[in-house]
Amino acid sequence: MTRTATRRLACLALAIWLCAVVNAAAQGVLPSAYTVKPSDVAVPEGETLGEFRRMIQPFKNWTLICDESLKSKRRVCNVTQSIVNAQGAVAFNWSLIATADGKPLMAMRIPTAAGVGAQIELAMGNSPDRIVAQTDRCDANFCFATIAIGNVLRRHIRAATPCLVSYPLPQAGPIVLEAPLDGLSGVLAKLK
Repeated sequence: MTRTATRRLACLALAIWLCAVVNAAAQGVLPSAYTVKPSDVAVPEGETLGEFRRMIQPFKNWTLICDESLKSKRRVCNVTQSIVNAQGAVAFNWSLIATADGKPLMAMRIPTAAGVGAQIELAMGNSPDRIVAQTDRCDANFCFATIAIGNVLRRHIRAATPCLVSYPLPQAGPIVLEAPLDGLSGVLAKLK
């Protein structure tokens, strides 16, 4: 077959395909090879699309995430940090959040394999000051623990102390990693 004949066949095949697409569109049926990817931002219950805004602002070691309802003018922010392993999987995540009455909490997440009741230890400073929390629930991705922000943690946040995090992981043994507090006080200053 000559080049010209090959081109004519290719053009004929393209024309037939375009006719099929136009015909399908006229009948309200389009090929389903492609779809619109939904937003990565999940709109909370009670909010409507276009009336909800998320702002993400990076800082040193931390990310400020604020969600705002344009309808009610209510804004909720949290500051988060994720530590990942060599494969890019989250090994530790913590977020500074506020309760409904404004009290600050640190919500921590570790891999689901740790299970309910796993102890997460935070060691800060040379002494070191230790805070121990226990996971109280798990989902398909993470186990969760929460601690109140007390005077010890506030002092280390102001001092930007390195924080050594450790927790047990079945089949992998103890996990020990550094989660720096450096940068957190700068984020908090922006929220005032």
